[in-house]
Amino acid sequence: MKITKLQIFRDNKIYIFEPYTGLLLEKNNINFLTCDTILCDKVIKALEINHNPYIIQKINNYENEKKIKINKINILHVRLLIKICKTSFLLTRIFTKLRLPIYNNSTESIIAFRKIVPSSIQNDLCLPRALFAAITSKKFKEKGVVFIGVFLPSKSMHAWVIEDGVQPDLYDNMWINFEPVAALW
Repeated sequence: MKITKLQIFRDNKIYIFEPYTGLLLEKNNINFLTCDTILCDKVIKALEINHNPYIIQKINNYENEKKIKINKINILHVRLLIKICKTSFLLTRIFTKLRLPIYNNSTESIIAFRKIVPSSIQNDLCLPRALFAAITSKKFKEKGVVFIGVFLPSKSMHAWVIEDGVQPDLYDNMWINFEPVAALW
């Protein structure tokens, strides 16, 4: 997946996402960098939804939750992705180049992830969940973006998906509090 850094300027500081380590860098000199990033159309549309969440489309696929199939390959894929995400952001990015589009959309992918992983640890797995949705959704390559955001001033980070005008994770209500610092597409 490609990555676009989205800089945040606040209180005479600039916050930059480091694309190899996955760290959030903070610079005191606001003249350090200028924002010259060129964004593709799907990132622009997804950013518009992030900044105006009231225009988001309603999810209606959760009614088919019982129809989502899980097999041993899905379970292995999720467990491997979780371990790699905990080890290295760079290895995670390399692993996500191996797309396995088996679900119709990110909503179905997230349902599958939530069926595989116990709900008690779901809050800590936002990045693996978002990346699993990205690599297993048939629609994602054309219409999806994974955002990594920061909640300032705490610097707490979160990852979520926007695909085709939808935030596909019905149980993720934290994404709205985070400002995007990176987009993976």
